[in-house]
Amino acid sequence: MKIESLNSRRLFVIGVALAVLVAGTFALISSLGTQSSRADVNLNQTGCKGFIQAGEPDPVNPDLYPVQYRIRCDQAISGFSLFVSAHQVQVMDTEVFPQYADGSPVAADSFSCNGDLPGNAVNCVGKYSETQGIITGTFEIDQPLCKPARIEPILTVVKTPGTGSNPVAISGPFSLGQPAGCKGKKNKPRTMPLMPRPTVDTPETGDPTYTGPAS
Repeated sequence: MKIESLNSRRLFVIGVALAVLVAGTFALISSLGTQSSRADVNLNQTGCKGFIQAGEPDPVNPDLYPVQYRIRCDQAISGFSLFVSAHQVQVMDTEVFPQYADGSPVAADSFSCNGDLPGNAVNCVGKYSETQGIITGTFEIDQPLCKPARIEPILTVVKTPGTGSNPVAISGPFSLGQPAGCKGKKNKPRTMPLMPRPTVDTPETGDPTYTGPAS
């Protein structure tokens, strides 16, 4: 009887120890999950990519050259700006609607765009919440995309409200690249101030891994 009682006590102690170990393990996993879910997303590190290409001719302005841009970001944004150097923007889409890859519109997302005309920027405010959507818009310039210099829009994006004491989060700049298919001498890629110059004399033509809606 004493041996059986001792064995029973040992089994009871082992069972309690295992229960405590399992409970502690679940508590640790739960706490890690909570810490991960509570981690703040840095809205100033939104990543965006895209490209430009020649747009469809505009019958209303046959002397202008349409430029179509397509942009995708990995976080929601509430505005974006395209700086267009070496060319003057003459006309722009005043309403821009993100699309899915199959060309269907993202119902809840849209942007209103404006800027000085002629000018060097396209500024859009609105809503981009579905990161599978592709922001697709057009502006028109008064010179060919490849002459006298290749166009290379620079993108910045904003998110409001930001986090903490920062009411606005800003990310970028991102290059949408230069148009493909330009003939003649290759231009050196332009660089932003305070950034090292590239060592390869090859024009940037956008992100080669980008997948957008079919042309």
